[in-house]
Amino acid sequence: MPPQVWVRNPEILMRAMAVGREMGYSRFLVQATGVTQKAVLLDSGFQEVDRLHVLFRRSTLNLPKVPESAGSARLQRASSLHVDEVIRVDNACFEPFWAMNPLALSEAVAATPRSRFRVMTVGDSDVLAGYAIFGLGGGEGYLQRIAVDPHWQGRGFATRLIVDGLRWAKRWRTRRVGVNTQQRNENALRLYLKLGFELQAEGISIFEPAPS
Repeated sequence: MPPQVWVRNPEILMRAMAVGREMGYSRFLVQATGVTQKAVLLDSGFQEVDRLHVLFRRSTLNLPKVPESAGSARLQRASSLHVDEVIRVDNACFEPFWAMNPLALSEAVAATPRSRFRVMTVGDSDVLAGYAIFGLGGGEGYLQRIAVDPHWQGRGFATRLIVDGLRWAKRWRTRRVGVNTQQRNENALRLYLKLGFELQAEGISIFEPAPS
């Protein structure tokens, strides 16, 4: 639902949540940017539960160099056979609030008109070490999700996954590629800045209904 709709009439959010409860949903999150949107949510009984940095990388930049230590890993298109392992890696990297289940994973892949879902494997047994989902829409690219198993971190795998997605976005002549990350995730922020992403002045706040 576009913010301009509920900013004018916050009651629409309440109606949407009522419909969601009838469909079996129990938790509702709303993104907000800017003072006005945040004030409307606070006045409507919502509470802020997290904050995200917003970064963009201009597609005119040269692609970053991939560390040699990541060269032995293999990239391939994700399939239904990878879902369980992707969820395992994802849940090992994100706190429960942000961790994905199979439904959330499918929604992330389908969130944009065009997407690129790649997994990274290592070793003779094809152990899944990480994955990335990039999306494309409206002439812009989006790094929807990325995770590298903690056991395989520090080898440049995340950089290789990101560069793969940046190369794909560049082929489609995107203007820029965006990504969001939790403000307290300093490691991710350092990596994105190193790879040429630029931090935006205005971030995103995540709200949910306050306990009654």
